[in-house]
Amino acid sequence: MATNTNEISKKKQKQTAIVRNQFVENDIDLSLLDAGVSLFSSFEQALKRTKTDEYYIAKGIEYRLDLVEKDGAQIRIAPRYALINVIKVDDDFWQAWIKQQGIFERTGLEADKPSIHRPNPDGHYEIGNIAVLPLGEHLQEHAQPVIVLDTDTVTLTTYRSQTAFQDAENVSKYRVGEMNQAFRDDELSVQRKQQARKELADKNKVYFESLT
Repeated sequence: MATNTNEISKKKQKQTAIVRNQFVENDIDLSLLDAGVSLFSSFEQALKRTKTDEYYIAKGIEYRLDLVEKDGAQIRIAPRYALINVIKVDDDFWQAWIKQQGIFERTGLEADKPSIHRPNPDGHYEIGNIAVLPLGEHLQEHAQPVIVLDTDTVTLTTYRSQTAFQDAENVSKYRVGEMNQAFRDDELSVQRKQQARKELADKNKVYFESLT
């Protein structure tokens, strides 16, 4: 966990340096740096999703926030320039992001973090199809219920989503991710054991059939 935290911290420092330089070069108020860094980070995550997430790949959803018009053709620009382009071109989006970032900084709740929402879920990440939603509301679109069994008190508690569970139990999203991974690992282990037993049973069947 310490290594993961250090990696996150180094990545945040790098993102902050990139955004600060761009804000200075483009005369953007440095008091909005935190909003710029969180938006830049969200853009990077969106780009990664379109490249690695099977759902996005299957739907053909592309990251087009780094496309700009030049001499009658569309060219791709570096992510840091894409951030500035969106800020300058889509002021309504930028102002909404600043407002939601302010709410998150006041409450400190993960559910209040600003996140990129695509009004047309089948559309691309591009200007005209990006909006701002609190992370909690965004996750509700893909909410999965959480059931918690307390073995000490033998009580069963249900939550409408992982976000609701995190807020109610004061559990970080990283801890939830760890628990989900543990459950997946356990399930995979069971599947492997079942497969091993089946393979052994098949071998025994073939062996005994060869004796008759």
